[in-house]
Amino acid sequence: MTRLEPMIRSKADNLAKRLLEISSSATTGSVNAFLMCGLFSLEVVCKAGFRKEFTFEDTTDLTELLESVDGSALTFILDGLLPWLRLTGFAHKILFLGEPYQRRRTWEQKSRVLLREFLQLPAKDDGYLISPYLSSVDGFLGRKLNHEEFVEEAMGIMFAGSGTTSTTLTYRLYALSRPGYEAIQTRLRAELEDGGESISTLRNLPYLNAVIKETFRLYPTINSSLPRVLNEPMKIHGIDLPVGTVVNMQNFVHHRDPAVFSDPELFNPERWLSSHADMESALTPFSLGRRACLGLNLAWDELYIAVSSVFRNLELRLGDEMTDVDMELEDRFNIAPVGRKLMLKVSKAKEL
Repeated sequence: MTRLEPMIRSKADNLAKRLLEISSSATTGSVNAFLMCGLFSLEVVCKAGFRKEFTFEDTTDLTELLESVDGSALTFILDGLLPWLRLTGFAHKILFLGEPYQRRRTWEQKSRVLLREFLQLPAKDDGYLISPYLSSVDGFLGRKLNHEEFVEEAMGIMFAGSGTTSTTLTYRLYALSRPGYEAIQTRLRAELEDGGESISTLRNLPYLNAVIKETFRLYPTINSSLPRVLNEPMKIHGIDLPVGTVVNMQNFVHHRDPAVFSDPELFNPERWLSSHADMESALTPFSLGRRACLGLNLAWDELYIAVSSVFRNLELRLGDEMTDVDMELEDRFNIAPVGRKLMLKVSKAKEL
Protein backbone atom coordinates (compact mmCIF):
# COMPACT_ATOMS: atom_id res chain seq x y z
CA MET A 1 0.00 0.00 0.00
CA THR A 2 2.93 2.36 0.64
CA ARG A 3 3.70 2.77 -3.07
CA LEU A 4 0.08 3.75 -3.74
CA GLU A 5 -0.04 6.52 -1.12
CA PRO A 6 1.14 9.41 -3.38
CA MET A 7 -1.34 8.39 -6.09
CA ILE A 8 -4.26 8.09 -3.66
CA ARG A 9 -3.37 11.44 -2.13
CA SER A 10 -3.31 13.08 -5.56
CA LYS A 11 -6.78 11.70 -6.37
CA ALA A 12 -8.09 12.72 -2.93
CA ASP A 13 -6.82 16.26 -3.47
CA ASN A 14 -8.64 16.24 -6.82
CA LEU A 15 -11.81 15.21 -4.99
CA ALA A 16 -11.51 18.15 -2.57
CA LYS A 17 -10.83 20.57 -5.43
CA ARG A 18 -13.78 19.33 -7.48
CA LEU A 19 -16.12 19.60 -4.51
CA LEU A 20 -15.10 23.21 -3.91
CA GLU A 21 -14.91 24.36 -7.53
CA ILE A 22 -18.22 22.90 -8.64
CA SER A 23 -20.05 24.06 -5.51
CA SER A 24 -18.63 27.57 -5.89
CA SER A 25 -19.61 27.86 -9.56
CA ALA A 26 -23.04 26.20 -9.40
CA THR A 27 -26.13 28.42 -9.42
CA THR A 28 -27.50 26.39 -6.50
CA GLY A 29 -24.23 26.68 -4.61
CA SER A 30 -24.06 22.91 -4.17
CA VAL A 31 -22.29 19.91 -5.68
CA ASN A 32 -23.32 16.29 -6.05
CA ALA A 33 -20.78 14.64 -3.75
CA PHE A 34 -22.14 11.18 -4.58
CA LEU A 35 -20.87 11.63 -8.15
CA MET A 36 -17.58 13.18 -6.99
CA CYS A 37 -16.89 10.29 -4.60
CA GLY A 38 -17.60 7.88 -7.44
CA LEU A 39 -15.08 9.62 -9.70
CA PHE A 40 -12.48 9.54 -6.94
CA SER A 41 -12.77 5.82 -6.20
CA LEU A 42 -12.89 4.85 -9.88
CA GLU A 43 -9.81 6.97 -10.63
CA VAL A 44 -7.94 5.19 -7.85
CA VAL A 45 -8.91 1.68 -8.92
CA CYS A 46 -8.18 2.36 -12.61
CA LYS A 47 -4.73 3.64 -11.76
CA ALA A 48 -4.00 0.90 -9.21
CA GLY A 49 -5.53 -1.78 -11.39
CA PHE A 50 -4.56 -0.88 -14.95
CA ARG A 51 -2.09 2.04 -14.78
CA LYS A 52 -4.80 4.19 -16.36
CA GLU A 53 -4.64 7.92 -15.74
CA PHE A 54 -7.57 10.30 -16.19
CA THR A 55 -7.15 14.07 -16.41
CA PHE A 56 -8.52 16.32 -13.67
CA GLU A 57 -10.07 18.74 -16.15
CA ASP A 58 -11.98 16.36 -18.43
CA THR A 59 -14.12 13.83 -16.56
CA THR A 60 -16.37 12.91 -19.50
CA ASP A 61 -14.89 9.46 -20.16
CA LEU A 62 -14.52 8.71 -16.46
CA THR A 63 -18.12 9.73 -15.76
CA GLU A 64 -19.39 7.53 -18.60
CA LEU A 65 -17.45 4.59 -17.18
CA LEU A 66 -18.80 5.28 -13.68
CA GLU A 67 -22.39 5.49 -14.91
CA SER A 68 -22.02 2.27 -16.87
CA VAL A 69 -20.74 0.38 -13.80
CA ASP A 70 -23.37 1.87 -11.49
CA GLY A 71 -26.19 1.42 -13.98
CA SER A 72 -25.48 -2.29 -14.48
CA ALA A 73 -26.44 -3.42 -10.98
CA LEU A 74 -29.83 -4.84 -11.96
CA THR A 75 -28.25 -7.13 -14.56
CA PHE A 76 -26.38 -9.12 -11.91
CA ILE A 77 -29.63 -10.05 -10.19
CA LEU A 78 -31.28 -10.97 -13.48
CA ASP A 79 -28.28 -13.03 -14.60
CA GLY A 80 -28.73 -15.17 -11.53
CA LEU A 81 -32.49 -15.55 -11.89
CA LEU A 82 -32.90 -15.52 -15.67
CA PRO A 83 -29.49 -16.14 -17.29
CA TRP A 84 -31.05 -16.67 -20.72
CA LEU A 85 -32.00 -12.98 -20.90
CA ARG A 86 -28.40 -11.88 -21.49
CA LEU A 87 -27.23 -15.00 -23.31
CA THR A 88 -29.93 -14.70 -25.97
CA GLY A 89 -29.70 -10.92 -26.24
CA PHE A 90 -33.41 -10.69 -25.49
CA ALA A 91 -32.87 -8.40 -22.51
CA HIS A 92 -31.85 -5.52 -24.79
CA LYS A 93 -35.28 -5.65 -26.44
CA ILE A 94 -37.29 -5.28 -23.22
CA LEU A 95 -38.14 -1.65 -22.52
CA PHE A 96 -37.15 -1.34 -18.85
CA LEU A 97 -34.20 -3.78 -19.13
CA GLY A 98 -32.59 -2.34 -22.22
CA GLU A 99 -30.78 0.50 -20.46
CA PRO A 100 -29.08 -1.52 -17.68
CA TYR A 101 -27.88 -4.11 -20.18
CA GLN A 102 -26.65 -1.38 -22.52
CA ARG A 103 -24.77 0.15 -19.59
CA ARG A 104 -23.19 -3.23 -18.92
CA ARG A 105 -22.20 -3.53 -22.58
CA THR A 106 -20.53 -0.11 -22.37
CA TRP A 107 -18.73 -1.17 -19.20
CA GLU A 108 -17.49 -4.35 -20.89
CA GLN A 109 -16.27 -2.41 -23.94
CA LYS A 110 -14.38 0.08 -21.78
CA SER A 111 -12.90 -2.77 -19.74
CA ARG A 112 -11.58 -4.31 -22.96
CA VAL A 113 -9.93 -1.01 -23.87
CA LEU A 114 -8.31 -0.68 -20.42
CA LEU A 115 -7.00 -4.23 -20.59
CA ARG A 116 -5.71 -3.82 -24.15
CA GLU A 117 -3.89 -0.59 -23.24
CA PHE A 118 -2.35 -2.27 -20.21
CA LEU A 119 -1.13 -5.24 -22.26
CA GLN A 120 0.42 -2.85 -24.81
CA LEU A 121 2.55 -1.06 -22.23
CA PRO A 122 6.25 -1.55 -23.06
CA ALA A 123 7.33 -2.15 -19.47
CA LYS A 124 5.38 -4.74 -17.52
CA ASP A 125 5.00 -4.17 -13.78
CA ASP A 126 3.67 -6.78 -11.39
CA GLY A 127 2.50 -4.10 -8.97
CA TYR A 128 -0.94 -3.55 -10.54
CA LEU A 129 -4.14 -5.27 -9.45
CA ILE A 130 -4.67 -6.99 -12.81
CA SER A 131 -1.06 -8.29 -13.01
CA PRO A 132 -1.47 -11.56 -11.04
CA TYR A 133 -4.38 -12.62 -13.25
CA LEU A 134 -2.19 -12.32 -16.34
CA SER A 135 0.78 -14.31 -15.08
CA SER A 136 -0.60 -16.86 -12.61
CA VAL A 137 -2.40 -20.17 -12.94
CA ASP A 138 -5.94 -19.93 -11.59
CA GLY A 139 -6.21 -22.12 -8.52
CA PHE A 140 -9.74 -23.27 -9.29
CA LEU A 141 -9.44 -23.80 -13.05
CA GLY A 142 -5.92 -25.21 -12.92
CA ARG A 143 -4.84 -23.10 -15.90
CA LYS A 144 -4.19 -19.54 -16.93
CA LEU A 145 -7.23 -17.43 -17.76
CA ASN A 146 -8.20 -16.84 -21.37
CA HIS A 147 -8.81 -13.35 -22.73
CA GLU A 148 -12.54 -13.31 -22.07
CA GLU A 149 -11.91 -14.34 -18.48
CA PHE A 150 -9.34 -11.54 -18.17
CA VAL A 151 -12.03 -9.09 -19.27
CA GLU A 152 -14.41 -10.43 -16.61
CA GLU A 153 -11.72 -10.05 -13.95
CA ALA A 154 -11.06 -6.48 -15.11
CA MET A 155 -14.75 -5.71 -14.75
CA GLY A 156 -14.73 -7.32 -11.32
CA ILE A 157 -11.81 -5.18 -10.17
CA MET A 158 -13.63 -2.02 -11.24
CA PHE A 159 -16.89 -3.05 -9.60
CA ALA A 160 -15.42 -4.26 -6.32
CA GLY A 161 -12.88 -1.47 -6.04
CA SER A 162 -15.02 1.54 -6.85
CA GLY A 163 -18.67 1.42 -5.79
CA THR A 164 -18.04 0.09 -2.30
CA THR A 165 -15.48 2.74 -1.38
CA SER A 166 -17.36 5.60 -3.02
CA THR A 167 -20.63 4.75 -1.26
CA THR A 168 -18.89 4.48 2.10
CA LEU A 169 -17.21 7.84 1.53
CA THR A 170 -20.51 9.39 0.41
CA TYR A 171 -22.25 8.42 3.64
CA ARG A 172 -19.26 9.62 5.65
CA LEU A 173 -19.58 13.09 4.11
CA TYR A 174 -23.34 12.96 4.62
CA ALA A 175 -23.09 12.00 8.29
CA LEU A 176 -20.80 14.92 9.09
CA SER A 177 -22.62 17.49 6.92
CA ARG A 178 -26.04 17.24 8.55
CA PRO A 179 -27.35 20.04 10.77
CA GLY A 180 -26.28 19.50 14.36
CA TYR A 181 -23.07 17.64 13.51
CA GLU A 182 -20.84 20.68 12.95
CA ALA A 183 -18.93 19.93 16.17
CA ILE A 184 -17.81 16.58 14.77
CA GLN A 185 -16.37 18.27 11.68
CA THR A 186 -14.60 20.81 13.89
CA ARG A 187 -13.10 18.17 16.18
CA LEU A 188 -12.00 16.02 13.26
CA ARG A 189 -10.42 18.99 11.47
CA ALA A 190 -8.52 19.98 14.61
CA GLU A 191 -7.07 16.47 14.94
CA LEU A 192 -6.11 16.40 11.27
CA GLU A 193 -4.42 19.80 11.46
CA ASP A 194 -2.44 18.82 14.54
CA GLY A 195 -1.32 15.51 13.03
CA GLY A 196 0.74 14.72 9.96
CA GLU A 197 -0.53 13.74 6.54
CA SER A 198 1.33 10.45 6.02
CA ILE A 199 -0.75 7.31 5.93
CA SER A 200 1.18 5.88 8.90
CA THR A 201 0.10 8.91 10.95
CA LEU A 202 -3.51 8.89 9.73
CA ARG A 203 -3.95 5.23 10.66
CA ASN A 204 -3.27 6.11 14.28
CA LEU A 205 -5.44 9.21 14.70
CA PRO A 206 -8.12 8.27 17.29
CA TYR A 207 -10.95 10.53 16.19
CA LEU A 208 -10.42 9.90 12.47
CA ASN A 209 -10.66 6.17 13.17
CA ALA A 210 -13.75 6.76 15.31
CA VAL A 211 -15.52 8.66 12.52
CA ILE A 212 -14.65 6.00 9.94
CA LYS A 213 -15.77 3.12 12.18
CA GLU A 214 -19.04 4.81 13.11
CA THR A 215 -19.88 5.31 9.44
CA PHE A 216 -19.03 1.68 8.74
CA ARG A 217 -21.39 0.74 11.56
CA LEU A 218 -24.44 2.74 10.49
CA TYR A 219 -23.92 2.62 6.73
CA PRO A 220 -22.20 -0.68 5.86
CA THR A 221 -21.73 -0.74 2.12
CA ILE A 222 -22.48 -4.49 2.00
CA ASN A 223 -25.84 -4.65 3.72
CA SER A 224 -27.03 -7.98 2.40
CA SER A 225 -26.74 -11.43 3.91
CA LEU A 226 -23.53 -13.22 2.97
CA PRO A 227 -24.34 -16.95 3.15
CA ARG A 228 -21.75 -19.45 4.37
CA VAL A 229 -21.89 -23.26 4.40
CA LEU A 230 -20.73 -24.87 7.64
CA ASN A 231 -17.79 -27.25 7.18
CA GLU A 232 -18.04 -28.43 10.78
CA PRO A 233 -20.92 -28.75 13.28
CA MET A 234 -21.83 -25.63 15.25
CA LYS A 235 -24.17 -24.77 18.09
CA ILE A 236 -25.84 -21.34 17.97
CA HIS A 237 -28.15 -20.31 20.82
CA GLY A 238 -28.57 -23.92 21.85
CA ILE A 239 -29.44 -25.16 18.37
CA ASP A 240 -27.19 -27.83 16.84
CA LEU A 241 -26.39 -27.13 13.20
CA PRO A 242 -24.88 -29.96 11.13
CA VAL A 243 -22.21 -29.75 8.44
CA GLY A 244 -23.65 -28.32 5.22
CA THR A 245 -26.07 -25.93 6.91
CA VAL A 246 -26.28 -22.54 5.20
CA VAL A 247 -25.94 -19.68 7.69
CA ASN A 248 -25.80 -15.96 7.11
CA MET A 249 -25.92 -12.61 8.85
CA GLN A 250 -26.56 -8.97 7.95
CA ASN A 251 -24.28 -6.09 8.87
CA PHE A 252 -27.31 -3.81 9.05
CA VAL A 253 -28.76 -5.88 11.89
CA HIS A 254 -25.82 -6.73 14.10
CA HIS A 255 -24.23 -3.29 13.66
CA ARG A 256 -27.35 -1.97 15.38
CA ASP A 257 -27.46 -4.54 18.18
CA PRO A 258 -28.46 -2.53 21.31
CA ALA A 259 -26.75 -5.13 23.49
CA VAL A 260 -23.43 -4.05 21.95
CA PHE A 261 -24.04 -0.47 20.80
CA SER A 262 -25.94 1.86 23.11
CA ASP A 263 -28.42 4.14 21.33
CA PRO A 264 -27.62 2.27 18.09
CA GLU A 265 -29.44 4.62 15.66
CA LEU A 266 -27.37 7.63 16.78
CA PHE A 267 -24.28 8.62 14.79
CA ASN A 268 -21.81 8.95 17.64
CA PRO A 269 -18.09 8.57 16.81
CA GLU A 270 -17.20 9.13 20.46
CA ARG A 271 -18.41 5.63 21.30
CA TRP A 272 -15.28 4.26 19.60
CA LEU A 273 -12.90 6.28 21.77
CA SER A 274 -13.69 3.95 24.66
CA SER A 275 -14.72 0.87 22.68
CA HIS A 276 -14.67 -2.62 24.10
CA ALA A 277 -13.88 -5.96 22.49
CA ASP A 278 -17.52 -6.79 21.70
CA MET A 279 -17.88 -3.59 19.68
CA GLU A 280 -14.72 -4.23 17.71
CA SER A 281 -15.64 -7.85 16.93
CA ALA A 282 -19.21 -6.85 15.93
CA LEU A 283 -17.96 -4.38 13.30
CA THR A 284 -17.63 -6.42 10.11
CA PRO A 285 -17.97 -4.11 7.07
CA PHE A 286 -15.47 -6.23 5.11
CA SER A 287 -16.75 -9.59 6.39
CA LEU A 288 -14.36 -12.03 8.10
CA GLY A 289 -12.21 -15.05 7.44
CA ARG A 290 -11.04 -16.46 4.13
CA ARG A 291 -13.91 -14.79 2.26
CA ALA A 292 -13.24 -11.32 3.64
CA CYS A 293 -12.86 -8.45 1.18
CA LEU A 294 -9.58 -8.77 -0.73
CA GLY A 295 -9.30 -5.00 -1.13
CA LEU A 296 -9.83 -3.97 2.49
CA ASN A 297 -6.33 -2.53 2.95
CA LEU A 298 -6.67 -0.37 -0.16
CA ALA A 299 -10.16 0.72 0.93
CA TRP A 300 -8.99 1.71 4.41
CA ASP A 301 -6.12 3.78 3.01
CA GLU A 302 -8.38 5.47 0.45
CA LEU A 303 -10.78 6.45 3.23
CA TYR A 304 -8.04 7.66 5.58
CA ILE A 305 -6.53 9.87 2.89
CA ALA A 306 -9.79 11.09 1.31
CA VAL A 307 -11.43 12.00 4.62
CA SER A 308 -8.23 13.76 5.65
CA SER A 309 -7.97 15.74 2.41
CA VAL A 310 -11.63 16.81 2.42
CA PHE A 311 -12.06 17.80 6.07
CA ARG A 312 -8.60 19.26 6.50
CA ASN A 313 -9.41 21.75 3.72
CA LEU A 314 -13.18 22.10 3.49
CA GLU A 315 -16.30 22.78 5.50
CA LEU A 316 -19.39 20.91 4.32
CA ARG A 317 -23.10 21.59 4.82
CA LEU A 318 -26.04 19.62 3.53
CA GLY A 319 -27.66 21.28 0.52
CA ASP A 320 -31.13 22.81 0.95
CA GLU A 321 -32.52 20.51 -1.75
CA MET A 322 -31.65 17.32 0.17
CA THR A 323 -34.26 15.26 2.02
CA ASP A 324 -33.92 12.29 4.38
CA VAL A 325 -35.51 10.10 1.71
CA ASP A 326 -32.69 10.89 -0.74
CA MET A 327 -30.18 9.15 1.52
CA GLU A 328 -32.21 6.08 2.41
CA LEU A 329 -30.23 2.92 1.72
CA GLU A 330 -31.01 1.04 -1.47
CA ASP A 331 -29.60 -2.46 -1.26
CA ARG A 332 -28.18 -3.59 -4.60
CA PHE A 333 -25.64 -5.86 -2.89
CA ASN A 334 -23.54 -2.71 -2.66
CA ILE A 335 -25.75 0.00 -1.16
CA ALA A 336 -26.41 3.38 -2.76
CA PRO A 337 -28.56 6.34 -1.74
CA VAL A 338 -32.05 6.11 -3.22
CA GLY A 339 -31.83 9.63 -4.61
CA ARG A 340 -28.45 8.93 -6.29
CA LYS A 341 -27.22 12.25 -5.01
CA LEU A 342 -25.65 13.99 -2.04
CA MET A 343 -25.88 17.74 -2.60
CA LEU A 344 -23.41 19.64 -0.42
CA LYS A 345 -22.55 23.30 0.05
CA VAL A 346 -18.78 23.54 0.27
CA SER A 347 -16.54 26.30 1.56
CA LYS A 348 -12.84 26.61 2.34
CA ALA A 349 -11.55 25.71 5.74
CA LYS A 350 -8.01 26.55 4.54
CA GLU A 351 -6.19 27.13 1.26
CA LEU A 352 -6.06 24.06 -0.96
